Amino acid sequence: MKKVGFIGLGIMGSGMAANLVKKGYAVTVWNRDQSKTAPLAELGASVATGIVALAQEVEVVVSMLRDDAVVRQVLLEQAIPNAKPGTTFIDMSTVTPGMARQLAESAEAKGCHFLDAPVSGSKAAAAGGQLNIMVGGAAEVLEAQRDILAAMGQNIVHVGPNGASAFLKLANNQLAAVMLAAMGESLALIEKAGIDRTMALEALVGTVSRVAQLKQAKIQARDWDTQFALDLMHKDLTQTLQAADELGIPMPVLATARESYQRARQNGKGHLDFAVITES
Repeated sequence: MKKVGFIGLGIMGSGMAANLVKKGYAVTVWNRDQSKTAPLAELGASVATGIVALAQEVEVVVSMLRDDAVVRQVLLEQAIPNAKPGTTFIDMSTVTPGMARQLAESAEAKGCHFLDAPVSGSKAAAAGGQLNIMVGGAAEVLEAQRDILAAMGQNIVHVGPNGASAFLKLANNQLAAVMLAAMGESLALIEKAGIDRTMALEALVGTVSRVAQLKQAKIQARDWDTQFALDLMHKDLTQTLQAADELGIPMPVLATARESYQRARQNGKGHLDFAVITES
């Protein structure tokens, strides 16, 4: 089996590394807080004395780190410069597209291969090997390392060249963050109105799922034939803001969304299906 190094044993990385060990790979781990390597050692992983030593020992280096600054310090300044030519680096951190491209260029200059492969999924998905993995890089490099990615995830998508997956991952997180912020405003409104929170939350989650399913095909086809007019959605957003004002609840996410709908109306899109907002 391949010799795999894993750097970064946080909430996600610990589960991901554990799955590689369980799949039979010869795994060497490193983490800044060395106490986090103990559970992996108990599973059978080796513990590296440092980043440089790890990079010199393995065929594939997988990293799951916090941000651009840590990735720069660990990979650009230590791991890649000291790796053997032919080593493949798979960075699964959420970083900027620029950093992903810089890592790829640095690896190539060293005679190594590089994939940017950020993930979506929770701690439980990481532990269960059920992550969704978005991959940027050469298709042949992905195919050569697909087995390693498959040990950690259930859905592997080749997004495009290096850096492409970083764009998709950031867009994915942006959507999740805004959606939950908006849901928080909805919950604040219904609670202040005296409505049962548990019942309302179930309805709200159902709405998110239903709208996503109903509008996916229309958005894909750019089909704006009206099922529910943007003008009417703008009216409902306005009424929601009025209700929130009556209860003294600030709703900044809603206010920003309403402005987007207002702009679409001014651009002559009010009669179209409100899914057209995805084009605004």
